[in-house]
Amino acid sequence: MCIFVYTLIRKKKILVCPLDWGLGHATRMVPVIKSIERNGGDVILAADNRPFDFLKQHFPKNKIIRLAGFSPRYPSKGSMALTVARSFPKMVKQGITANNELKKIVAKNEIDAIISDNRYELALPTIPSIFITHQLNIRTTGWQNIGKPIINLVLSKYLKDYSEIWIPDIDGNHNLSGNLSKSNRFKEKTSHIGLLSRFSENDISTKSNKIDLLVILSGPEPQRTILEKLLIKQAIKTNLKTIILQGKPEETKSTNVKNIKLIPHVNDNVFASLMQSASYIISRPGYSTLMDLATIGCNSIFIPTPGQTEQEYLAKTMKVKGIAYSESQKDFDLSNAIEQSKGYKGFSLKNNSKLLEERIMNLLKIC
Repeated sequence: MCIFVYTLIRKKKILVCPLDWGLGHATRMVPVIKSIERNGGDVILAADNRPFDFLKQHFPKNKIIRLAGFSPRYPSKGSMALTVARSFPKMVKQGITANNELKKIVAKNEIDAIISDNRYELALPTIPSIFITHQLNIRTTGWQNIGKPIINLVLSKYLKDYSEIWIPDIDGNHNLSGNLSKSNRFKEKTSHIGLLSRFSENDISTKSNKIDLLVILSGPEPQRTILEKLLIKQAIKTNLKTIILQGKPEETKSTNVKNIKLIPHVNDNVFASLMQSASYIISRPGYSTLMDLATIGCNSIFIPTPGQTEQEYLAKTMKVKGIAYSESQKDFDLSNAIEQSKGYKGFSLKNNSKLLEERIMNLLKIC
C-alpha cells in the first residue's frame, strides 16, 4: 500500500543538462525548467563552470550536480575549426566519461527523463532522452566542407540515441535560425518548441535610467576577454555612458573605468531593463542572445566570434535581412558601427510559447 501511494504522489524527476560553451545554453534552459515545474515535474540540474554558477543562482532550491564535459578554448589566432578537429579524440574520451557519470546520476537520483542542450553524449536507452539544438545543419566553409559528411555521420550516430529532438525556434520561412535548423535527418522525432529566452516570463516593460551603450559579453575564452579589452579601449575614446555585462556569474564586484561600468552579472529583470534602456547594444550573435533580443524586441550590433561559423552565418543573415548591423572583430570600429546600425530595423518576431508547454506535458506523461 505504501509503495502504491508513493508511486502516485512522486513527482517525475527531469535532469536538465546544458552545454558549457558560454552561458547561452544555460540561460535558454530557464523557461524549460520553469515549464517543467509549472506542470508538476521536479528538476535536477547537471552542469559545470559558468553554467553551473548561473543555474545555481537562478534556481537555488533545485539540486545541482557538477557534470563535466568538453569545454573548448577558442584560439586567439588561427582556425577554430582546426583547433576543434585536433581536440576531437579528447572530446570523444570526455564524452564517454560524462555518459558513465550520467548513468550513476540517473540511478542515484531516480531520474525519469533527461533533457540535454547540445550535449550529444548525454542520452540513455533506458529513459526518455531529449536533445535540444538549433543546429541540425552544421555550418562549414571553405576546406571545412570536405569534412562535412564525416561531421554529419558522427552527429547522426549520437542523435539516433535520443528519443526526441527539440528545436528552439518557430517553424516556417520566418524562423530565427535560418538554415541551421533545417534538415531532413530524424524528421520523425523533431519538434519546434518556440523561442527559449530567460526573459520569456519576466516583466520587461520597466526601463532603467537611460544609457548610451550596453555591451553583452559571452562565449568561451580567450575570445570573450579579447573582445572585452577591444571594446573598453574604443569606448573610453568616446563620451558614451557605457555598461559592459561581462557574463561572469561567479563574480560579484563591479568596477568603473572612466565612462564605463563593468558588471560581472545581473538578474534577469535588471538585464531586460538595461537592454530596453540602451540606445545601442553590442553583442556576439550567439543564438541564445538572438532569442533574447527577439523576445524583448531590441536591436544589436553584432561581432561574431572569429572562426565561429554559426555566429558568422547568423550575423550575415541578420545583416542581409536588414535586422542588425555586424562587423568582424578584427575590423571593428565602434563609431562607424553605431552610425551604420541606425539603418537597421531590429528584431520583431512573434513567439508561440504553447509549443514548449505541449512538449513538456507530453514528456511528463510518457516518462
